[in-house]
Amino acid sequence: MRRAVAATLAALLAAPVMAQQTPPTEVPLPPERPADLVPQSAPDEGQEAETETGAPGTVPSPEARPDAPGSAEQGGVDAGKAGEDFSETETETETETETETETETETETGTGTGTPDAGLAREAVPPMPERLAVTEPEREACMAELDALGAVYEIGAPVEDPDQADCGIAHPLTLSEVLPGVALTPPAPMRCETALALARWTRDFGQPAADRLGRGALVEIRQGTVYNCRSRSSDPDTMSEHAFGNAVDIMSFGFADGDPVAVEPRERDGTMAEAFQDAVRASACLEFTTVLGPGSDAAHADHLHLDVKSRRGGFRLCQ
Repeated sequence: MRRAVAATLAALLAAPVMAQQTPPTEVPLPPERPADLVPQSAPDEGQEAETETGAPGTVPSPEARPDAPGSAEQGGVDAGKAGEDFSETETETETETETETETETETETGTGTGTPDAGLAREAVPPMPERLAVTEPEREACMAELDALGAVYEIGAPVEDPDQADCGIAHPLTLSEVLPGVALTPPAPMRCETALALARWTRDFGQPAADRLGRGALVEIRQGTVYNCRSRSSDPDTMSEHAFGNAVDIMSFGFADGDPVAVEPRERDGTMAEAFQDAVRASACLEFTTVLGPGSDAAHADHLHLDVKSRRGGFRLCQ
């Protein structure tokens, strides 16, 4: 009896050890759970809405969103098409830029086919007499002041040169008396502005200087050249102011009771004639814009060149 009990106990103790040492050949799978007990994944917001409104629990996949009209040509282009459009836009921009640059360059350099050449541009510039011509009110104002000063003159026909378009005077005055009793010898055509400057200078400086000289009143201003279609003596490529009626060359001054004073180089002889010549020459720069004479250059050794050339900023050349 004791042996039977001991054998039974030994068998019971050995069973777990044998179970650990010998793995089972097949592992039983758990039985499938009923379908109604399988938890379903949480529906998204659209599925919840469909479930609440009575739509079937199984939600079909949404269909592809239809393209908006023209989307295939605008926003729905593929990468190749987008690159193609970009290339065309870039090319157009470059072409426009190049065209604008070429046009600007042609305009600046005058090489464009639509740009007139230099000859045509020069032909478009009016001749000097037309450019110097003043308006009718300005001309009338000038002559009114000459009349007030007592100058004697005649209005002449336009002075022209058939060989040189830039030579001439559009509205010349032939001045014979600068002031009452002061003759311009010989009378000569000039612009009104030139005659007015000569009359003012004679009144304000020539006559007072003559009074100090002691040879009687100033009665004559002898000129050597007024209008003359020629170039400058110092620059053959530039027209002289004489060609426009802007200049007067004074050779000498005559007086009522004494010898004339000729314009000439004076070696500081200390005479009244030298003082008179220096006085009228220096004061001429207050009325004329150019004053040249003895000592300026060899061409002006025997006369005073006076002109009314207009320069930038009112610059005056007095030598």
